Parts: sequence; structure tokens; C-alpha cells
Amino acid sequence: MPIHRRNIGRRSAAAILATVLASAGLALLAPTAAQASSPCTSLTFYRVGGYPGGADMHVPTIGWQTGNKHCYLTYGHSNSAVKVLQEALNNCYSRSLSLDGNYGTKTRDAVRYAQHKINEDIVYANIAEDGEYGPQTRAYMGFAIFGVNGGPVIPNVCYYPG
Repeated sequence: MPIHRRNIGRRSAAAILATVLASAGLALLAPTAAQASSPCTSLTFYRVGGYPGGADMHVPTIGWQTGNKHCYLTYGHSNSAVKVLQEALNNCYSRSLSLDGNYGTKTRDAVRYAQHKINEDIVYANIAEDGEYGPQTRAYMGFAIFGVNGGPVIPNVCYYPG
């Protein structure tokens, strides 16, 4: 009887060890948050309360008005999502970018600046200052506010959607 118990113990230990090793291997193969998301391709308008006549916040998203903001933008992208990012950088982080929708050197530097300001202002943010717009940056970045129906931006007013 003791031999039988010992064999079951060895089998159980072997099964547990195999499960742990397999889980660890899968964790190492899992993509990072930025790799797991798709590029931002357009924007979504979010209604922001508390403004006479109403106001909208524009946020980069995957597709027009989808609400799927789990995306990224990097150097070389060129679309309306980049323009929304540039609007936010100009209005919320005092940059002076051309609103051309091209993620070039100036946009990358402006994102890096915004990341640095976020890290200065929010002690626990600890986001990478890499000049790329991804999940970490999106979680803390402010976005420009516009009057309803695409009216002019409300100067120096930003909204933080998280």
C-alpha cells in the first residue's frame, strides 16, 4: 500500500510540474499590450457633459464611431486618428503641430513630451516615454473638447477618458 501511494504522489507531482511549466511557457509567449491591439484608423466622438450647448471629445479608435479605443499609433501612420492625436497634443499639452494626420518626427516628439508631462503630473503613471501612442499613454492622456457638430475646440479644456 505505501508503494501505491508513493506512485500516485509522483504522478500528481509530475502532472502539477507539467502544468506549471506549460503555463509559464504560455505566459512568455503572450504578446504585449501594444502588440495585442490594432492600429487606430479613425475616431469616435464621446459626448461630454457640463458645457452649454454640449461638447464632444474626439478619441482615436479602430474604425469610425466604433468606440474601440484599444489601439495604437506609431511613427509612419497617416490617418484621421493621427489628426485627433495631434489635436489633443496641441490643445492639452501646448504643442504646435500641423494637423496633417501624419505621425512623423514632430508628432513622435510631441507624444514623448506628453508622456513625460504625464509622468511628472501623475506619480504612479510610470508610462514609457517612447513617443508611441498605445495602451499606457491612452490610459492617462487628455483629449481635446469640441463644440457639438464639430464646432471649434474649447481652448485649454481637456477630458481624460482613461
